[in-house]
Amino acid sequence: MFTSQHYLKIGVCFVLCFVQQTKAQNLSFSDAYNQMYRDNNTLKAVNKQSETQTYVTKSFKGLRYPTLNAYAMGVVFDRKLDLSFNDARNNLANFLTLPDASVLGDWKVQVGKKEMMFAGLNATWPIFTGGKINAAVKASELEGEIIDKTIEGTENHLISELATRYFQVKLADEAYIVRKQVLDAMKHHLFNATKLEENGIIAPAERLVADVAVSEANREFSAAEKNIKLARTALANTLDADEITGTLSTPFVKSAELKTLEYYKESAINNYPELQKILLQKKLAEEGIKAKKSNYYPDIALFGQTTLLHNDPIAFGILDSSRERPWVVGVGVTYNIFGGMKNKNELKAVISTRESIDFLEAKAQTDVKTLIENLYFEIEKSQEEIKNLKVQEEFATELLRVRTRAFAEGLATSTDVIDAETNLSVVKLLILNTEYIYIVSLANLLEFSGQSKEFLKYTN
Repeated sequence: MFTSQHYLKIGVCFVLCFVQQTKAQNLSFSDAYNQMYRDNNTLKAVNKQSETQTYVTKSFKGLRYPTLNAYAMGVVFDRKLDLSFNDARNNLANFLTLPDASVLGDWKVQVGKKEMMFAGLNATWPIFTGGKINAAVKASELEGEIIDKTIEGTENHLISELATRYFQVKLADEAYIVRKQVLDAMKHHLFNATKLEENGIIAPAERLVADVAVSEANREFSAAEKNIKLARTALANTLDADEITGTLSTPFVKSAELKTLEYYKESAINNYPELQKILLQKKLAEEGIKAKKSNYYPDIALFGQTTLLHNDPIAFGILDSSRERPWVVGVGVTYNIFGGMKNKNELKAVISTRESIDFLEAKAQTDVKTLIENLYFEIEKSQEEIKNLKVQEEFATELLRVRTRAFAEGLATSTDVIDAETNLSVVKLLILNTEYIYIVSLANLLEFSGQSKEFLKYTN
């Protein structure tokens, strides 16, 4: 038997479940953005590239420090290593007129064992490379900055893509509602037409017109259902989600306060990641020029080596058994005297590359400015169209009301009513499509001006 407390607990559970279900069914643009930022694999990939480049830069910086290596070796010879002075002995025997030089003994000195083992350390430290190392480090750092701009550009592009696909779902959902309203209205009109035909007020042809209108409305309604599925699949792909269910709660942005066109053009030059990457490419080319010029300078390095362990103090002591840990230090210089004009031609190649980037930069800036101008005017045009279409919607709504009433009184044809209903639906769909174009153009304008995250403010 249930008590009042049981009913209270059941009621609380029901409310909590309802609230959780409602939250699960609603997806705001901010929620979608957070999910995309967290789960999108494209963004994860470019972030991993940044991590990789960080380690590459550290590896280049390591070229500035000395390298220390340990070595060990074991060698077995087919015979012992000896120094023979028997020729000098023979010459002495001839000088002394000795008939047999062997009476002076065997003048061979053993300087190495048949089995030799040794281990030690060697070190190298480049102290001058003509700027090669500095250029390599700087180039690697610039590569890292380029990847950072790629990450920023990817994030901005994904916001535009999310806006396109999120509001494409909104467009499909709203269009579905319009198509459903038209279908219901056509069915209601068919019902009225059938009654009027039965009472002999209208001809059978009028009812047939209404019947065809229902069929056409049903076809468009089915197409609207498919459009919803396609739009939601595209949005799920951007969010890297299995599927998108429920309601998208963020409405269309119908009006946004824009700054001047020149403001967005200037912002693009200073902030658009793709243009910033071109500037970094110019700096990277300049480092390439420095690296190639360094080939005209010598490379200077300090080096040293010592044998710490061995089994032949005579050999490694250079015939001096008291030196059991021989070592050597020095300075090495290498300079390329002639390389078949290789260095000269490579230098010309990187200079040419640097000059070509200037032309690419000028072209890219012009293209981006033109694109921003087109988007800016598209937004203004959409705003004007929405205002005009709202007026048309009011007129179409009133026309439909008048013709529906006239048809009921036998003063209008079925075609008049269907045309009025169709006209109203067309105007509603045009308004939705223009609102969609408006918000997508706004997202793209902010992307190309390097301000994509400002878009989030318009959707809150």
